[in-house]
Amino acid sequence: MKKLLSMVLVMTLLVAFSACASQEEPADTTETTTVKAVTTAGTTTTKATTTTTVATTTTVVEENPFEEFFEISWLTQYGDRHVDGRWDEAELEEIFNVDIQVWHYDSLKSDQMAALVAAGEIPDFFFMPGAPRQPHEMYQEKLIRSVPLDFIKKYLPGQYRLMEAMPIGFQYNLIPGKTDEYLGLTHIGMSSAQYFYEATCVNLDWLESIGYGPDLSRFKPVKQSTEGFEYLDNQVYVGEYDYTFEDLNAILRAFTEDDPDGNGEDDTVGMLYLPESAWTSLFPEGLFGFVYNLNYLYQDPVSGDIVPKYAYTPYRDYLAWVSEMLTKGYMGRLPGKESWSLEYYAVTTKNKVGIMQVHRSAYMLPSNATYAVQPPINVLLETDENARFLVGILFQGPNGPTVGYPYAIDAYGVGKSRVDMFGIQVSDEKMARILQILEYTTYSSEDNYLKFKSGLEGVHWKWAGEPYMSKRISIPEADLPPEFRGWPSTFSLWVSFSEADRTVEIAEKTGYWDFPAYAYAYNLYEKYACIPKKYISAVYMGQEMYDAYMERYNELIPSINSVVNDFKNRALQGQISNFNSEWVQYIDQLYAAGLGELVNDFYNNPDYKNYDPGDKYKIRGRI
Repeated sequence: MKKLLSMVLVMTLLVAFSACASQEEPADTTETTTVKAVTTAGTTTTKATTTTTVATTTTVVEENPFEEFFEISWLTQYGDRHVDGRWDEAELEEIFNVDIQVWHYDSLKSDQMAALVAAGEIPDFFFMPGAPRQPHEMYQEKLIRSVPLDFIKKYLPGQYRLMEAMPIGFQYNLIPGKTDEYLGLTHIGMSSAQYFYEATCVNLDWLESIGYGPDLSRFKPVKQSTEGFEYLDNQVYVGEYDYTFEDLNAILRAFTEDDPDGNGEDDTVGMLYLPESAWTSLFPEGLFGFVYNLNYLYQDPVSGDIVPKYAYTPYRDYLAWVSEMLTKGYMGRLPGKESWSLEYYAVTTKNKVGIMQVHRSAYMLPSNATYAVQPPINVLLETDENARFLVGILFQGPNGPTVGYPYAIDAYGVGKSRVDMFGIQVSDEKMARILQILEYTTYSSEDNYLKFKSGLEGVHWKWAGEPYMSKRISIPEADLPPEFRGWPSTFSLWVSFSEADRTVEIAEKTGYWDFPAYAYAYNLYEKYACIPKKYISAVYMGQEMYDAYMERYNELIPSINSVVNDFKNRALQGQISNFNSEWVQYIDQLYAAGLGELVNDFYNNPDYKNYDPGDKYKIRGRI
């Protein structure tokens, strides 16, 4: 048997669904006898009272919550690499009185998964992104069973707490027509829901040369954490600033016309126009209050309709501004012969572009081949190691703060790649046991979460420095003994917690600041997050409406895109002389091309729920 301590720990952790092993309850039985004496005068007096207490005890013995033995079939990603009987499987089998049979398939491979489903071979618990059908279709075909909400609350309380903190989670992956039964366990990604990919970068030397130098006390200097690159310390500063939209336009002009690098040549440009993508959501699209993601819908200030960005009046202002900047030469163009990213990296390396869209922390990875070619670290490595840059959220839009968006608008997701499911054959009792195992591996403690997600400390990885305050260094799988190989997170849920507090703590203690740490420290993500009126998802529309919408959308979008692309291309080529009048015609064309149907039948539909972020940006760690 394993150490008794393991069982004691589990019994303590699972107190929500298992009682103490035994307890004694004393029961008092009191007997009172009164003896009376009769005096010669015939009166009665009380002579003595005797009280006798008889103590008894009752022993209550609760049954072992894991007394019933279960065989559990388990399918997950990289199951083909699993080593039967290895350390994590053995520990769980010992503690929870189960025999876990990991199926040796790669659940990402659609051909393997299609063969299993066709043969009716459905494991008890599984993650199957390569499944031939979506979870709600598998439920309709009676291949999977539902997960009751009260089971999650009782046997997986850690997951329930997260759902309470972000109530929209209660709406994800519901059984159609139900309010308290789910298609499975929804993956939760707090780190993705709070992760803004991009930031704005400005050449600090140029700002000072044109008289727009900032107050550097409002920024944090960046120290390079990679050994050998300490000479680049204090060349990048991260933070927030409040340059107005008028300041921005003046800076773009000066960066282009006033020789900000002082070489006496006309060879600089304010910024580059980039094709709209995740890189442009914070700047410049974010300046106008919308983001690249077309699932975000906005209430138009003119029509009052709920519309995508390309029909949103601020999109007109965005295109008008870009057109003006291109015409004046304050915004340059890429050559357009290769991919935009390769050309962008090549052009920015020359240190001739004043304002750049950048990855939020690529400048901290000078030895990484993927990130070292990106601005501004490419300038420091290849062109001028003494150049200085600001990175952060630095400019205000014409109508107020800029906005950005995270990788995931919610911490949850739908579909076969975001749900763990249970086979139709699983009984309530077996489901309870599986949920208890997942509570132990994912939520019971930070140490357990780390162990079952990444492996054993000292075996699979080690701390680079102080535990929890430094990076974890992975040990190559080839260097591991055979019994420790394979994917470590076979038995834990796909859950990531907010990194806010830990990131800030590490930065404050070590001095290694990057923009994410600064943004967490000063709550910038909550301040600058784009909050749409509605978001295109089955969760907010309902599955029936969503299915009908997608069918109609696929029919209409080619005609809509034709109108959108024509207007945008003419704007970028400087062919629109009056944006206000041509915008009216453009909107009429859009609605006639099919947008009107989407707006009337779906976007404006009162049954389509508005988006509410809840407390998503207030959660800062494990809860």
